[in-house]
Amino acid sequence: MKKIILPFFSCLLVLTLLLGSFGSARAEVGDDPVVTPVSGDMDFTTEVVPIASLPGIIELADLMLAPAGFPEGEAQFEGAAVRVTGMDSGKASACFTISGTQYGWGGKVGMWNGTKWMLLPTTITSPDETPNSIACATIAGSGTYAFVKYVTEPDLLPAGKPNCLEIGAEVGLILGFFDSPEGTFLTNLSGYISPNEYSWVTYQIINYSEGVTGDLYGNDTTNVLSRFDFTPHQWYVPYGGHFTIHLETPSCYYDWVFTEPA
Repeated sequence: MKKIILPFFSCLLVLTLLLGSFGSARAEVGDDPVVTPVSGDMDFTTEVVPIASLPGIIELADLMLAPAGFPEGEAQFEGAAVRVTGMDSGKASACFTISGTQYGWGGKVGMWNGTKWMLLPTTITSPDETPNSIACATIAGSGTYAFVKYVTEPDLLPAGKPNCLEIGAEVGLILGFFDSPEGTFLTNLSGYISPNEYSWVTYQIINYSEGVTGDLYGNDTTNVLSRFDFTPHQWYVPYGGHFTIHLETPSCYYDWVFTEPA
């Protein structure tokens, strides 16, 4: 077993290389969009469109693909888009699975009009049985639709709490990982955040690129020495992909960015 130890400031990050097989497939983070006819033309075709194939996109410094026409860094796509063809009349409901509304994120369904993304009136609901939310908009015709995500409630952002390093806490992460021909599997997540002894710790996967799969949320109650363990949570990151693990305790938060080179 090999260990790579990357100390920085008061944070110790340990990546442990695990040799073995990845036992089970994980569902895609977020479901594909669903278009349901409401009135008029009931016979139309839908096609899921990956973000990289959308019109009107720009590449940000962190390699994330974002919708053009918005201040840089203020808006992003969430999940795949959908292309509707053959809808000559009537209305339908286009719904997208989204994450992070409990942390201040929201947004609207956007339609590409040939020159820019037009935001449509959107209703967001948050079912009790899932950490995800559902964003739905009424559409009236063929076109390409995507969910444009941005901050709607700044007071709920993690930045409302200090970074754990800012208050002198020590953070250690242990992730198992191994490569595949298409990308990297990360298995499990454990570690410690001290001095938050006998406390709860949650994690959320945020700012993830297309193709990232795995367990989006988790929570644990730390035991002695402030250790937490999210085993057997797992993720897959394709080459060129990235995501952020957001850890939060009652007193602070810590974000760790994983990027898989192309």
